[in-house]
Amino acid sequence: MDQPQTNSDRTKTASQMASRKIFESRRFRTRFPGAPEPRPDLPGTTWDHLQRQLTALSSCAPEEVEAMLRPIRDAQSGKPPEMVLRELLIAASILLDEAPRQAGEGGWTMT
Repeated sequence: MDQPQTNSDRTKTASQMASRKIFESRRFRTRFPGAPEPRPDLPGTTWDHLQRQLTALSSCAPEEVEAMLRPIRDAQSGKPPEMVLRELLIAASILLDEAPRQAGEGGWTMT
């Protein structure tokens, strides 16, 4: 039977997770240094907008899309924006790679 976690165990786990996040962010910044000159920003949007659009474009249920985005949203603090963008692109590719929708059920359109 598993022993309940002590405060010391929880602190150690939290510390390990924070250290891992810092390591991953540093490794990402080394591989993809910031742009040398300012560039125009992407249009502003929200997590709700992103979730709504991914739900409309994919064949996944809204709760599946939410479950895919939640860990990215929850772990975004302290990460470079480009790293979060990369994680979002990976999630989008997974969600959009699911079984294609039939004609008239929504999906990708060029406007």
